Amino acid sequence: MEVTFTRLPRWLRVAFVAAMAVLAGAFGLYAYRTMTQPVTLTVAVGSYDGDAARIMSAIASELASTKSPVRLKVLDKGSAPEAVKAFSGGQADLAVVRGDIGDLSAARTVALLTHGVVLLVAPPGSTIDSIQALKGKTVGVIARNANQKVIDVLTHEYDLDQAKVQFKDIAPGDIPQALKLKQVHTLLIVTPISEKYLAMLRDLSPRAGKQQFELLPIESAGAIAALSRAYESYELPKGTIRGSPPIPDDDLTTLRVPFYLVANSKVDND
Repeated sequence: MEVTFTRLPRWLRVAFVAAMAVLAGAFGLYAYRTMTQPVTLTVAVGSYDGDAARIMSAIASELASTKSPVRLKVLDKGSAPEAVKAFSGGQADLAVVRGDIGDLSAARTVALLTHGVVLLVAPPGSTIDSIQALKGKTVGVIARNANQKVIDVLTHEYDLDQAKVQFKDIAPGDIPQALKLKQVHTLLIVTPISEKYLAMLRDLSPRAGKQQFELLPIESAGAIAALSRAYESYELPKGTIRGSPPIPDDDLTTLRVPFYLVANSKVDND
């Protein structure tokens, strides 16, 4: 025997309607909280000086303080190659990467962050004035693991194996002693052009010194960039490192490599 809603007792109908209203409100609140709940994405970073992690941590704090719908969990891997490995291995949704390091086949570019400029530095008093003059010399490389691709393209373009040029990993704190003892004859540095890193370069030769360090041009930068899309030919403006006396003393042809914030292709566009 069927009982219609209108034939139910009044108190039961009121209770039923109230119950449905409570359920609808609860469902709406759950849906609202679900839709407004911030999404946390893991971002892999790494740099020898720790700056990448510090910068991304500051951004993560700002996103949290402004109640952004997207939050960041910073995964510091200690170096750029390890950050790329973590990203490629699925440990992170985002990563700060250099364009010439690792497997980025699953990456989509979110933003261009900066560029690293390739600098070949000859110490004060050196007679080395070109890459060709490196024959039989040792080049100290800061963060060699991250800069192996740069070494490879320069070696290929200038036939540095035939010239018996050696590349040696060197920590920034060991540079003065290594140059003094001639354990290395030049330096290979890939650095953003920012005040912090320019100040480190200036320390290689005091302003009051009679001799200044020299930057070696990479004259074949255009040819290298044409073969390797990770690099661009770049003209470093005169006086970028120091204005008086100017270093470099004229616009300098070299290479630069981009740094990107990338996202895994599986991450939702929003």
